[in-house]
Amino acid sequence: MHDMGGEKTVRTTPLIGTKVWFAPRRMGWGLSPVSPEGWIVTAIMAVASTALKRGDRKRRGADVLLVVLYLAVVVLKGTAPGGPKARRAFEAAREQSAGTA
Repeated sequence: MHDMGGEKTVRTTPLIGTKVWFAPRRMGWGLSPVSPEGWIVTAIMAVASTALKRGDRKRRGADVLLVVLYLAVVVLKGTAPGGPKARRAFEAAREQSAGTA
């Protein structure tokens, strides 16, 4: 969260691009997919991870690389992580920007 003149705000834009793929979770803490692209990346990660687990156990480096790449996409295409309060701030900012567009 950023302190903007005594008011704490959440970063509601991704570090790269303008479309948010991952936003604060509704329950718990962290980020979850909020766009089709975010869900596709998450599904690809799940399928690739499952395929690696069923394959040769000597592919530990591939597992680590897969997780690092996924986390990089989440960080670069997501907002600041958070919980329900951050999610409400994200949704309010999204509604406000949709109203001005």
